[in-house]
This record gives sequence, C-alpha cells and structure tokens, in this order.
Amino acid sequence: MMVECTRYRTSIQELVDGTLGPIRRAELDLHLDQCDGCRALASDLQAIHDAAASLEPLEPPGAVWMQIAGRLRQEGRVSAPSIVRATPRHRAVLLALAAALVLAIGASILLLLPEFRATREQAGQATTGEGNATDDVTVQSVEAEFRLAEQHYQNAINKLEQAAKLDQAAAGGGIDPQTAAVLQKNLQVIDQAIAESRAALRSEPQSAPARDSLFDALKRKVTLLQDTIALMNEMRKGNPAGGAQLVEGLNKS
Repeated sequence: MMVECTRYRTSIQELVDGTLGPIRRAELDLHLDQCDGCRALASDLQAIHDAAASLEPLEPPGAVWMQIAGRLRQEGRVSAPSIVRATPRHRAVLLALAAALVLAIGASILLLLPEFRATREQAGQATTGEGNATDDVTVQSVEAEFRLAEQHYQNAINKLEQAAKLDQAAAGGGIDPQTAAVLQKNLQVIDQAIAESRAALRSEPQSAPARDSLFDALKRKVTLLQDTIALMNEMRKGNPAGGAQLVEGLNKS
C-alpha cells in the first residue's frame, strides 16, 4: 500500500496544479476514494495552493535587482551593466512618503513659527538683566528647535526630489519640461528669498522684517512643494484637467 501511495504523489501534485490528464485523473480518483492518507495529502496541497493564489504579488526593491545584476557580472553571465528601472508602485511609494514627510515637517514648522515670533518679541521687550538672561535662554531653545525642524524639512525635500527624478525618468509619468521649468524657477526665487532673509538675520538677529520674510518664504516653499506633489499625483493618475488647474496656479505664484 505504501509503494502504491508513493506512485500517486506526483499525480496528486499535478491534480492540484491543474495539469493532470483525464485518464490519470480517473485512476487517481479511484485511489483517493480508497486511501485516507492520499486524500488528506491532496486536501492539504489544495489548501496551500489556494492560499498562495490569494496572496498579492510581491515586487522586490530595486536594490535587490542591482545586487543580482552585480553578482551576474562577477560570474561572467552578463557583459553589459543592467539598468534597473523603478516600477510604478516603487515610484508611487516614494512619492507618497515624500508627501507625508513634507506635510508633517511643514506643519511642524508652521506651528513653531508663532512661538518663535512671540519668544523673540518677549526677549526684545525685556528690560531687567535677569529677564534678558532668561529670555536669551528661551530664544536659544526655540531657535535650536527651529533649526532641527528645518533640518528635517530639508530631508523631506530631498526625498521629494528623489521621487520627482524617478517619476520624471519613467516614460509618460513625469511633468512636461515647460511645467518643470516653472517649478524650478519658483523654487529658485523662494530659495533666494530664504538665503537673503537668513543673511539679514545673521547681521541683525533682532530684525523683525527679516524674521517675517524668512517665515513667509518658508511657508511659500511648503505650499509650492505641496502643489508639486499634487501635480505629480494628478499626472500619474492620468487626470489632465486637474493637472492643468494646478499648473495654472503655479504660473500665478
């Protein structure tokens, strides 16, 4: 009986895979009617097959393909370097991550700005020596938090730029050159305003106009990056109407 069951194991696997022919299927059915062990094996394999079929396809990260390509080149199986293209899902994940980072860091900066303004004004109004020392410590603490938030904000910008480059490199998935030029020009104008405001603050740390100019420039950059993310999403979804509306707003900024 054991030898006979072993002979039917291959047929059971083919039955589950759907490749078993009708003649062998009839023979296997007769055996399964008489053998509890093989019938249980067929049931288990079918359950595993059904569970595996219900799983979503897994796409390995791009770095995995790069490692495989490097190993193949070392083994001499390929002669030319392989180009690893980012999949649409990979680009979408990066874009969503960049969007979340920009929104979160942008919100933290906007929440911190009023506190920063109020603290600086209180320090400027202090008259006693003890009060000045206390306010200076408070101002330094808020400034340190502001610089940290600004650093995280720059990290979010870097992620956004990485996602934008991948999206632009993919066929049909990027922003047209004219719109990209408008975005780049607007970013350059805002970055120039941020640089000038920071230079003014270094010369006159108590300058209220310089502080307000820096705050406004940072808020403008947050807004521009949010619009850029929205535009990329509309283009990726194939929504030309929504993309055109966003482009019109960018041209007016």
